[in-house]
Amino acid sequence: MAEKKAKTVAKTDEEKYLEAKKLTVATPCLMRDKEKAEIYDSIAKIYEGLGDYKDSETLCREAKEQAKKYKEQIKVQKEKDKQQREKAESEKEESKGIFRKVILSLILVLIIAGIGGAVYLKTKPGRYARADFYEKIENYEKSYKMFHNLKDYKDSVSRSLESRYKFAVQSKENNQYTDAKDAFRALGDYKESKLLLTELEIDNIKNSEIGTSVLFGEYKWLMVEKEADKVLLVKSEPINGYAYHETNENITWEESTLRGYLNSDFIDETFCQQMNEKILNTEIVVPDNEQYRTKGGRKTTDKLFLLNGKQAQEYREILDNYTRDWWLISPGNSQNTAQYVSYGEVMNYGYEVSNKNIYIRPAMWVSIKETI
Repeated sequence: MAEKKAKTVAKTDEEKYLEAKKLTVATPCLMRDKEKAEIYDSIAKIYEGLGDYKDSETLCREAKEQAKKYKEQIKVQKEKDKQQREKAESEKEESKGIFRKVILSLILVLIIAGIGGAVYLKTKPGRYARADFYEKIENYEKSYKMFHNLKDYKDSVSRSLESRYKFAVQSKENNQYTDAKDAFRALGDYKESKLLLTELEIDNIKNSEIGTSVLFGEYKWLMVEKEADKVLLVKSEPINGYAYHETNENITWEESTLRGYLNSDFIDETFCQQMNEKILNTEIVVPDNEQYRTKGGRKTTDKLFLLNGKQAQEYREILDNYTRDWWLISPGNSQNTAQYVSYGEVMNYGYEVSNKNIYIRPAMWVSIKETI
């Protein structure tokens, strides 16, 4: 049974109302009047947008009054600071002896108090409190980074994971592909990260054009063909080090070691289970080599396969981005050889199947059909 895809739902008035309430409760945790004024402005905007919902109009006025109060306190504090500086300068010139020492001591106390507040914010308890606050106001990018930097302090590790997961989901809902993709990949098996990453990459593939390089699993792939509910992807950069078959003997695609490897170890190492399920089983018909009368062998059903010569020519303009020679699926001039592409041209006579200097470019059909 296919898993249901999560859908983005706009927030209701009640959810917005509760969000504003949550911000109102969290705001006193802040130390700076400037931050409090900014948050109360944000709260007022939320209530203002709610119109006459419940007591939003009253709460809006209260939030505006609080924002105004802290703005006024900032102005008053600035004026006080200015006056204190002027007074201190005047008294420094006039005061002598003990009186000078008393004034300097008072100034020193004020400086220490200010430094003490700044120092607290840099301590682990202070940084933890700030991370907690950012999580409460749903700034998950800041909260997960701050919790991450705290390492094993209290429950910072688990809270960093949860905040990063919420940041990834938030980015996905806001169509921020790169941020969501990077976050889900970093999370690995955490909660539904792999499922949501699969949905994200399938959506990206669905919205891409033929010829585009797309990420799926551990590699980038070139989209060479697109139908209503599926796309044909071919490995973008050829991979070196794989023979068509381990030993130099008469062989067809059906019995080749390369076919076995691509549809077992390679697919397991490259794709998570959710992505694997999106790769379609494809009936593969390997053409005979009519020029040399060598046989392509029996039909196979594979998830991963190689292109044949006709496909290589058809998709040449898209695939001609690397000059490396790469294997094709069909036989060459003898049954122990296989065709390959060199500088965009199909080498019909082929090369010995055990050669490891020819690269591979696996291909696959991937479903982009909506799951219900």
